[in-house]
Amino acid sequence: SKATHYSAQYQKISNQITFRAEIFYKKYEDLIKTYAVNSQQIANGNNGYGDAKGFELFWRDKKTIKNVDYWISYSYLDTKRDYLNYPYAIQPSFAAKHTASLIVKKFVTKWKTGFNGAYNFATGRPYYFIANNIQTGKTEFTDMGKTIDYHNVSFSLNFLPQLGKQGAKMFAVYVLSVSNIFNFDQVYGY
Repeated sequence: SKATHYSAQYQKISNQITFRAEIFYKKYEDLIKTYAVNSQQIANGNNGYGDAKGFELFWRDKKTIKNVDYWISYSYLDTKRDYLNYPYAIQPSFAAKHTASLIVKKFVTKWKTGFNGAYNFATGRPYYFIANNIQTGKTEFTDMGKTIDYHNVSFSLNFLPQLGKQGAKMFAVYVLSVSNIFNFDQVYGY
């Protein structure tokens, strides 16, 4: 298999702000394909192909809100592959078209405690019914739709009791973390 990647990136880092933008194109050649020959045998070859194109944005800011560090990221991905038992080039079931996250952190020195929150999002991923019919030699294919969108809100605290103590050689860190606070249904695939 062969992958060729082309990307262009712009990044600006100042004292407390980071901005990064990237565009990309990826070409895949000689991907493995599988075919059912009969009930006992599977043949394969390297005539699969595909591509991926998209962009990513990242913004981190420690300046605008006093004593708060936050960052936002967003990715757009348009990808199709004809590999494994796919009948033609389609969006792989592991690829989400849109993903985004927001992370917020605040450390309170007086309390020796960090407060962290995150929101993660991804659009639903496609899923398919693909079966090789051994009798006819044809592939049966049905686009079954997409999973529901992924949402996750999480929160964590980290407490550093030795912070600021003279002679402290090691730091104990206590962490409390809760994921999926709002109990969203999460579907990763079918």
